[in-house]
Amino acid sequence: MSLDVERVVIASLLLDGRRMREATQQCTPRDFADSRLGTIYSGMARMVARGEPIDQITVSSHLADWGVRGVDMVDLFSWTSQVPHAGNVSFYAEQVRRNAMQRALMTAAKRMEDSVGQEPPDRVLEQAMEDLRGIREDHIIDELRAVPLVEVLHTDAEYDWAIKGLLERRDRVMITGPEGFGKSTLVRQMAITAAAGIHPFREYPIDPARVLVIDAENTEKQWARETAKWANSAETITSEDPSENMQLACVRRLDLSKDIDLGQVHRLIDEHRPDVLFIGPLYRLIPRAINSDDDAAPLLANLDTIRDRGIALVIEAHAGHATNPKGERDLRPRGSAALLGWPEFGIGLRRNAKNPLHADLVRWRGDRDQRGWPAKLGRAQKQGDQRWPWRPVD
Repeated sequence: MSLDVERVVIASLLLDGRRMREATQQCTPRDFADSRLGTIYSGMARMVARGEPIDQITVSSHLADWGVRGVDMVDLFSWTSQVPHAGNVSFYAEQVRRNAMQRALMTAAKRMEDSVGQEPPDRVLEQAMEDLRGIREDHIIDELRAVPLVEVLHTDAEYDWAIKGLLERRDRVMITGPEGFGKSTLVRQMAITAAAGIHPFREYPIDPARVLVIDAENTEKQWARETAKWANSAETITSEDPSENMQLACVRRLDLSKDIDLGQVHRLIDEHRPDVLFIGPLYRLIPRAINSDDDAAPLLANLDTIRDRGIALVIEAHAGHATNPKGERDLRPRGSAALLGWPEFGIGLRRNAKNPLHADLVRWRGDRDQRGWPAKLGRAQKQGDQRWPWRPVD
């Protein structure tokens, strides 16, 4: 039956090639069970794109070039003789896609059934999730749409701030620096102040943000020892209690390239509905080195599913060990070049050459928008000199 429907789609387009757009909104060449028909479908789409006429004769002249065997002009005429008109091509094309999804689901279910008892349950579930995601990517069509510029110009362009002046929802920020120089402290300061309703650097009141921190390196005791004093500092500026707006999850390690661990993060987001997620360090979010684009791609794609929920994302990462021509440590994140173009803001902490208590905030990628990040930060010379460990000195 599925093959009959596929032939009806081809026949309908042979009768009226102008219906190609209706068909391509419903199914793709890979949806056809008969790969020959999928090849013909793809070839006809290219013909329409080039403005070539479509009928039994013109299409049959391309079959050999397309590598289609076992189909000739007689078959094309036979198929069209059984279709009264092309008006229902959209309906039949949708059936082609549905049939393809059913076949893929049955294959995935059979694979899962065969694996149960042969592999660990978490591996079976991981493979099933990967199969389902592949089915969705292969068979769900998101139509590309262009809108008139006038419609764009009338779009509400106001910033949707998560932290006013600093982070907009859906922003991706990666903060790098050498080991032990204070990037983790900076991330904690940003999280605490945002939850307290304080600008992380300028110390004036802002709307408090709901904050979720997923720390894959430090323990709750380490957080308690370093941040307890900051809550008292917050009370001198605002009446907001940061502990009511901030949730902390300390974990030993995650693998966010896998759906199981990614699902845990999404569960926390569903539970706490944060405005900002602070997560890292990057090297502990995947249990292997991120040396190539293939290593980075699944991790970054899964991180984008978090960002797509309207959350600002701040990630801590270690800088590479290489030095630049000036002999300074390169602050770009360690690993694949794919990491360089991913965030909207890539910021590194570099020890100031003139003052060891100062850090220059270096852009290792150009900002995609203007934000209120300071150019230089200073650390307290001794305990109690200032409310927060990092303050702007520009």
